[in-house]
Amino acid sequence: MPNRRNTHTLVFAALVAIGAGCTSTGGEGDVEVSLRDDAVTLTPATADAGSVTFAATNDGSVTHEIEVFSGDVDPATLPIENNVASTDGLELIDEIEDITPGASADLTIELDAGTYVVMCNLPGHFEEGMHAVLEVA
Repeated sequence: MPNRRNTHTLVFAALVAIGAGCTSTGGEGDVEVSLRDDAVTLTPATADAGSVTFAATNDGSVTHEIEVFSGDVDPATLPIENNVASTDGLELIDEIEDITPGASADLTIELDAGTYVVMCNLPGHFEEGMHAVLEVA
């Protein structure tokens, strides 16, 4: 029969093991970003105003980036110039460059309520569908 000290040690060890397996950042303002070669997927596609962490993972086969722009625009309507989207009229908030295949990177920024465009604007990538909209309330 185990004594009380051993029981507490086992319970503590189990809790540490469970916690070690957690990979989510757990914050309410977190947005998971999947960068595929033909899409940017945001989960969720909404966030509360304030500190928002974009947890980006390159699920594609080539290097990608994540750029966050402020602007109430349908990204599919942005004109293409020299194989990249023209971002005239949008304000670049922040970005992460050179996310290699299989790699992950986090970007935490303060966002006001509004509409944001999240994209990979490396040559040819935007045209393949690498853009999404984030609504911040």
